Amino acid sequence: MKKIISILSILVYITVMISGAYGAYNTPQTYNVPRSFEFSKNYYNVYGSPDIQATIIGSNEFDRGQTVTLLIDLMNKGEFLGFDVENTPSTVDEIFAAQTEIKLEGKIVDATGISASLSADPDSPLEVKSISQQVGSIQSGQNSLSPVKFDIKIDKLAEAGEYNLLLNLTYNHQQNVQIIDSNATTQTYDANYWYGMMKQNQTLKIKVKKQAEFEIIRTNGSLVAGNDGTIEVTFKNTGEEEARDVKAIITPSDPISTTDDKAYLNKMEPGNVAVATFKINADSKAVNKTYAIDTVLRYQTPEGDIKYSDILQTPVNVREVSLFERLFGWHF
Repeated sequence: MKKIISILSILVYITVMISGAYGAYNTPQTYNVPRSFEFSKNYYNVYGSPDIQATIIGSNEFDRGQTVTLLIDLMNKGEFLGFDVENTPSTVDEIFAAQTEIKLEGKIVDATGISASLSADPDSPLEVKSISQQVGSIQSGQNSLSPVKFDIKIDKLAEAGEYNLLLNLTYNHQQNVQIIDSNATTQTYDANYWYGMMKQNQTLKIKVKKQAEFEIIRTNGSLVAGNDGTIEVTFKNTGEEEARDVKAIITPSDPISTTDDKAYLNKMEPGNVAVATFKINADSKAVNKTYAIDTVLRYQTPEGDIKYSDILQTPVNVREVSLFERLFGWHF
């Protein structure tokens, strides 16, 4: 059976604010389809529309400083809300046309040509690195064939807390169908279709986890070239979470060396300070200057996970041996 379909597109833009898995949610508004012309009788006016809801797959909690791939599942929860009769069919052909129309009108809840984009607030510590994604079509009651993927970069200085991402969805959907040239005997017909565009916006919530952060607030002690010495490094937990079983580890490089590269600091609550003591050596070729020693803190989170801090620079002052010290073997 051959069907000749004439497609007439009328773009109707409707902006609907939606918030889904992690926020308040409003379904798309219903509306009447504007028709400036028609070729035949329209037997039914139908009501309903697609209604796409998004859900983050997996956890929505991440560490600051991460670049993550966010997976978002889309589901069309659009509902056929009902219909009313505009014209009553009388002949056999008209009855066939009316039956065909109501069958085709059911696609009013299907979304086609879906485009998805993600954005963050201008002052947000979140940065969306991905461009708009083409999703395809989703019938009512169905999920997208595969998750939509967006790469998100979280600033290293982001404060712990909840942040918004705005998911923008644009798609086409059928609005109205009219049947013409129907023939009940041969079961053939032509159809006119009206299409429109819809927009939905959904707010997704991303959480930046509480975590320990460290900085060096003071270094005591200096070294004399060609000799061993002791330095004390004071660390502070500037983060929002306690750190347990904290261990400071230094990695000196020429002309600084050590056989004592670890110091145990135990537990550090947010705002607490702890002092690590290291015995280190400055090579005889060291000159008068301040050297930087790479320092990392290894710690355990309250959940039992092992973490490492960013590399911190521990400043160490080294001076050359004076002539007096060389002659008499004294060090000041």
